[in-house]
Amino acid sequence: MPRSRRKSELLAKYHYPRNRTRRSFLRGGIGALAWLLLDYQIEGKENLPEDGPLLIVGNHFHFLDTIGPIHVTKYPLEFINDAEMPMAPGIVKFLPGWWGTLKITQGRPNLEAIRAAETILQQNGVLAIFPEGHVHKPPLGNPLPGAAFLGLRLGVPIVPVGTYSEDDWDIFGTLLHKKRKARVVTRIGKPFGPLADGDPTCVPGREDVKNAGQEIMRQIANLLPKSARGPYLQEASSGL
Repeated sequence: MPRSRRKSELLAKYHYPRNRTRRSFLRGGIGALAWLLLDYQIEGKENLPEDGPLLIVGNHFHFLDTIGPIHVTKYPLEFINDAEMPMAPGIVKFLPGWWGTLKITQGRPNLEAIRAAETILQQNGVLAIFPEGHVHKPPLGNPLPGAAFLGLRLGVPIVPVGTYSEDDWDIFGTLLHKKRKARVVTRIGKPFGPLADGDPTCVPGREDVKNAGQEIMRQIANLLPKSARGPYLQEASSGL
């Protein structure tokens, strides 16, 4: 298929922004529940650019971390998420489908999701991705190549976001046993990058992707408590 035709088809399929009414409803519900059930603190909103293109990156210590970028920004966000969501309760697994996320399957090429992400960023969109690719307990670990690959290939600014809960997101347990709301903090860092000039016709080299991935993780680590930084503790500059 000619490149121009493929690009036109992708633009039609992934016209940015998408699903605005449905996502507005979900965002409103998330905001209401966060106000009702959580002691939610947001720091660094002044670091958010007015618009895209932007790549938002964050940690993934709990399946509820995904509400961070939604709750603390007003962008028409697109997400890349794991199609299987093995750590999420079954009752919430319908939410990514409702939002209309770009689904990937670990260990596969996921060319459609990559092309969709590139198409969105080329329309000055805002895309959120969790570089480690899966939910895990703190501290931070090593990233998968996806976020770094996109950052290098498209050459867009990157906004790091760190979200954590000192109560491990135990919402109802905290209400019941501690007689207070679970505490959650989202810190928004200053934009960094672009990591490269950006060239969607080129494939970044393996070493470049590795180095870019480590830089992304260092920026996220800056926003987290020292106990959650893992291998990035000595490299992070924040004194949290």
